[in-house]
Amino acid sequence: MRSKRGLRQAAALVILLVLLGTIISPVMPVAAADLAVSKQTATVHFPTKLEFDLVADAPQPVTNLEVWYHAAYDPVTEVSRVQVSGGTHIDTSSTIDMQLHYLPPGVDVVYRWRVTLQDGSILETPQQTVMYMDNRYQWSSATSGPVTVYYFQGDDSVGKEALNTTVQSVNKFEQTFNIKSVDPVRVLVYGSQNDFASALPPNSAEWVGGIAEPSLHLILTGIQSGSGATSEVHRILSHETVHIVVGQVTDNPFNTPPPWLDEGLATYYQEVQDTRFPPTLNDAVNKGDLIPVRALDSSFPDDPNQALLSYAESESIVRFILTQKGADKMAALLNAYSKGVSNDAAVQMGLGISLDQLDSQWKQWLGYGGDKQVSPTASTDRQDPTLGSRINDFLAESESVIVIGLAGLLTIAVGGTFMIRSRGSDGEPTEL
Repeated sequence: MRSKRGLRQAAALVILLVLLGTIISPVMPVAAADLAVSKQTATVHFPTKLEFDLVADAPQPVTNLEVWYHAAYDPVTEVSRVQVSGGTHIDTSSTIDMQLHYLPPGVDVVYRWRVTLQDGSILETPQQTVMYMDNRYQWSSATSGPVTVYYFQGDDSVGKEALNTTVQSVNKFEQTFNIKSVDPVRVLVYGSQNDFASALPPNSAEWVGGIAEPSLHLILTGIQSGSGATSEVHRILSHETVHIVVGQVTDNPFNTPPPWLDEGLATYYQEVQDTRFPPTLNDAVNKGDLIPVRALDSSFPDDPNQALLSYAESESIVRFILTQKGADKMAALLNAYSKGVSNDAAVQMGLGISLDQLDSQWKQWLGYGGDKQVSPTASTDRQDPTLGSRINDFLAESESVIVIGLAGLLTIAVGGTFMIRSRGSDGEPTEL
């Protein structure tokens, strides 16, 4: 996993250099042995800014000064350039507008300063790490294996339930498909929906109730303690955890599982049923309005009704694969995606049929286009080979799955800050 992230980072850097018209310099950075650093700190002012400070003395006049930083596990480095006086003494800071350059709370930010001297040589300060945490609140934490849950002080029952649910969801998914995700996972549980909403990017949809960011190994949600808290913990975290595990076990620089597979697995293994799925799916079957599987390879529609159908279909497709072909075939499909192949190739490799054949067999299983009117999703005898019935209740929660990629290169120069980013995103959350 980590080696693939390194490959992706190197490839992204090459593309950046080409697109920015930059010539690779023969001057390589060296350790800051000749840089006398007396202060190197990072201060979090969540959610508005992140401030980097440096006080140091260089052996020669400084001609260029930058702070390089990135979220842990993110292969894309961001660069903020600051003005220099031309002397040898450095006493400066770089303030990043986090409303403009959003990062979710709970991630570690890795940073270092890069100092260019008059003769062209480059010195770098030792790499440091700061946790970009929402310091407006007092947090407690609990850890089990690779999972750490942060929760509001005093909400110990919620924190314990969140930890147990996440760990159990990881373990069950891994055991079912004979896979292993060894990277750590952080879960932040806010004490209310309003508190959680205040930590999201500006102008986020009001209905967002949970976010999973596999590339950052992070889950965020807001759960009010008291009556109903346990159900909410199970509903949200059993769903979001699947996104994290799927993201880890299929991580590669070239392709990611399509929404029908990623969302289908998350909804299938979610611990709360949504009674709207069966009638929505049945209505589309009876009217001949099913969305083709191939159309679900990309982002789901913005239209609420079509989005609801997309999630209902995705859960049904995953249910078809698991009940009719077996968990071993699903494991093979996930393994195929870890190799970075196309969607068509992954389905062929994992299931032994083409994507179009999957579409045809699934529709036949539903009785689509014939006299039979059935909905296996609605069956009271739910043929679940592993965890029992898991159907999505998603109108009150959503996840924003941000996939780091080489596409979507963006260079921004704002307020003296030169930002380098390379993120491919599937857009706004589509769960309503």
